[in-house]
Amino acid sequence: MESLKPIVLIDDDIDYVDLMVEAYGTLSYRNTLLIFHDSITAYEKIVENGIVPLLVISDIIMPKINGFELRENIQQNPVFSGNEIPFVFITGAAELPPDHEQSIRENGFFEKRSDFEELRKTLDSIISYHSDAVKI
Repeated sequence: MESLKPIVLIDDDIDYVDLMVEAYGTLSYRNTLLIFHDSITAYEKIVENGIVPLLVISDIIMPKINGFELRENIQQNPVFSGNEIPFVFITGAAELPPDHEQSIRENGFFEKRSDFEELRKTLDSIISYHSDAVKI
């Protein structure tokens, strides 16, 4: 059986990560969830291990490099040549700078919400959109 591609989750808000992990755990997907709390560590681990994820769900506003810069770094790295790695961005910010509107339209975006059921449904919709995700 072919190994399923992992889903990468990157957010510096530990409480929100815990909520997302809990929500993901209620879904029936078998893809491994790789969790990172900063974009630099995520980038280094993904590159070092040649991980080609099914999907990256990334906070936008993070210290060091933001979610958009992370996406750009991954796309430009020769390790991932020929691999389209989809990104979906999350943020708690009410408004985003206009220069990011194009990237949001191209990749997807959802606002952080603390409603568990809403988050669970959103994650299910996002993951089911990507055909390699396999439910049990």
